[in-house]
Amino acid sequence: MPLVSVVIPSYNHARYIAAAVESVLNQTERDLELIVVDDGSKDNSLEILSTFSDPRLKIYPQENQGAHAAINRGLEQATGHYLAILNSDDLYFPIRLQKLIGILGQHPETGLVGSYIQVIDSEGIPLGVKHGYHDLEPWPLENRARSFRAGEDLRVVLLTENYWSTTSNYLFSRSWFEKVGSFQPLHYAHDWDFALRLAAQSRLLLLPEPLLSYRVHATNTIKENQAAMIFEICWILAVHLPRAAKTDWFQSIDPNYRFDQLLNSIHVFGCERILSLMLLQSLSERPDLASDLLHPDNPLRAAYLEYIQNQLLKAPKEPSPGLQNGPIKSFLARLAKRAKRDSPKA
Repeated sequence: MPLVSVVIPSYNHARYIAAAVESVLNQTERDLELIVVDDGSKDNSLEILSTFSDPRLKIYPQENQGAHAAINRGLEQATGHYLAILNSDDLYFPIRLQKLIGILGQHPETGLVGSYIQVIDSEGIPLGVKHGYHDLEPWPLENRARSFRAGEDLRVVLLTENYWSTTSNYLFSRSWFEKVGSFQPLHYAHDWDFALRLAAQSRLLLLPEPLLSYRVHATNTIKENQAAMIFEICWILAVHLPRAAKTDWFQSIDPNYRFDQLLNSIHVFGCERILSLMLLQSLSERPDLASDLLHPDNPLRAAYLEYIQNQLLKAPKEPSPGLQNGPIKSFLARLAKRAKRDSPKA
């Protein structure tokens, strides 16, 4: 049994997949297996994968089912004591697994461990570092100082946004995975939902140094459909906010302070009615209903999406969620300009 299993869900990233695989196989922690689940790629990803001869690499092709399904299949095949995920366009720093596994070994009460993130462009050029929830937020808040972002509890901040940014930043033990279960069929927010399920029961740790390169490029999934992304944000909050409000770590703070934070933390792009109706459905207490709402043929889902789309058409243009949009894109541009300015002259 290997110490750690890394799962790569691969889809149409022929340009990047070799570098992703190499970043795992070249880890300083050698006791690992790498499971690549190719989710029906239409490019030559599989051909590139077949050029690797390392016995630690296992490849599982399947018809396209989505990232959550590819991750779940990989985790089903995994045999390691620790489990990690790397998207097929991202890269591990060489010492990442060794450092994060060492942390989990010292803190078994921790359900999820990750690190700060180095943001890179399509060519692999560094654009800057994302320091957890302290910068590069996926959307702005009107009063950050009174929001969850102003605190230090990683579990509470997670109720505002997934500052972990990507499943590539996730490492967890098999025992915690067995407690919370597999990834939900969410197209954009399956990583956020999984982290929140772990946060409800365990401690979270984010190592304050970049050990992951997150690639920003023209085909990042989060750019595809803003209405569907907002629907999933509302679903996440409707499922997890009521559950979190009942936990000891949430209730340990003065309720007036907590609800003022909530007031300044929840952001659903002008679609508060959708969130209110989902809360009225008691999705947090009815997992069957919550699951049904994710089915593509669910008529209420269709009604929700139609309403969100109409709101987006009427509302002033607002930045889409994601690291590469709106003010975040501007922030990254400034980082790139600074890096060019500070680079040593030839």
